[in-house]
Amino acid sequence: MIEDLKKSDHVVEKLRAEIEPLMKLAESGMITVKLQWRDIPGRYLFTEEGLQQYPHLEHAFAEFRVELTGGETPLLHKLKREMGE
Repeated sequence: MIEDLKKSDHVVEKLRAEIEPLMKLAESGMITVKLQWRDIPGRYLFTEEGLQQYPHLEHAFAEFRVELTGGETPLLHKLKREMGE
């Protein structure tokens, strides 16, 4: 998803550059502790740089953050189920 969008939007490339190190660590299984929301870069790009115009990217980023911070809580799971996700 990022690869396709970064060709037409430089802010998407900025997001990719900010989260790529974490993505590589996550993919290789090297992240063994829960991260704090504040420790995951890129969140400001959605509100301050306009990335919210890409709902699929925003959703994927939110899922990435949830996983890095320990996964879905029972409350989040219930809310998502009620919303049909």
